[in-house]
Amino acid sequence: MMGIGGGRLVRRAALAVLGAACLLGVAAPVAAGDDATPTWQLTSYRTRGWDRSFKCDLVEELDVAPRVVVYGGSRGMRMDPSTISNRTGLPAFNFAFHNGRPEDAWAVTDWLLDTYPDQPPAVVWCIQATTLADIPMAPGLILDERLSQAFPTALIEAEMPSAKKEPLRNLLSGRRYRRDGLLLHNAYDRRRAQGQTLKRALDIYLQPKMLAKAGNRKLPGNTRAKQYFARTIRLLNSRGIKPLIVIMPYHPRALKAFRSVGWGVKERWLRTYLSGLQKKGCTFRIVNCVSIRSFGGNPAGFYDGSHLTVENSRRLLRYCMTKAPGCFRVPPPPTPSDPPIPEEPSVTAPQYTPVPEISDTPGDLLE
Repeated sequence: MMGIGGGRLVRRAALAVLGAACLLGVAAPVAAGDDATPTWQLTSYRTRGWDRSFKCDLVEELDVAPRVVVYGGSRGMRMDPSTISNRTGLPAFNFAFHNGRPEDAWAVTDWLLDTYPDQPPAVVWCIQATTLADIPMAPGLILDERLSQAFPTALIEAEMPSAKKEPLRNLLSGRRYRRDGLLLHNAYDRRRAQGQTLKRALDIYLQPKMLAKAGNRKLPGNTRAKQYFARTIRLLNSRGIKPLIVIMPYHPRALKAFRSVGWGVKERWLRTYLSGLQKKGCTFRIVNCVSIRSFGGNPAGFYDGSHLTVENSRRLLRYCMTKAPGCFRVPPPPTPSDPPIPEEPSVTAPQYTPVPEISDTPGDLLE
């Protein structure tokens, strides 16, 4: 697909001039074994593209197209694709990223529709009130052409200087993933194995800085994230997909603390915003799981105030599939009598406009 200002060939040519391989800096993964080692089994994956490039590589090694994908930030990274596949019979993949934002969902959707034009995926999108605030775009979206092609050239040019400063890092240092994108192990598991209790993790999580951010009553304005959120939904709708928007849960202690300082302002704003999109013609379901009571979640199934264990995530997914089964269905394959899929989409990226980005605190602070 394309951004503003031309078709795919023009877009690729512009990227080639802008990015040359040495500037794009998406390094090939470094395997500890031979070249035939599957990406998910590597012990070293040094790249500036971080988990964005890694998960695209995983998909390219799959035998079949993913028909259900999970989007979101770090809170969605334990949403188990096998739980979806076991219920639906559809191959599923976890496309949640560290600091995942709507721009990620837009780029991945664009790439998947390019790669599998006859097989648009159903979408489970994990969000919270902070999802729609603007933070610096992930370098992988700028440096990896599979994803950068989804954006206007002007945006790539503006973000490239910052992205090129990203150091090469080993994504798999202390992290392990399954072939379907599920995060199996990271620092949360390591700290737990070293004896950190959930109570201690919550004490650390609910520090004054966190509560101040939760209670600052700041709401997203005309953010880039909001533009890409709406465009992604419209793009999915154009291909017969009704995404499921999941408002993610907090640990009961964290939710009580947040609400005591004014977090409810952000919660109400998010619900109003989503309802407004539906009134404007965006088609999607909402499942509000901010309280674990909604899905029978286990208060012990958290690493801290917001990050679910895989067991709790499976409970959440099973609830979602029961609550909104239609969102886990995909359109039938096209027949010879069906009209061809247009080469250029009816939904394109928004025109580039510079926006202020929140960079003083980690984007996943409240995720």
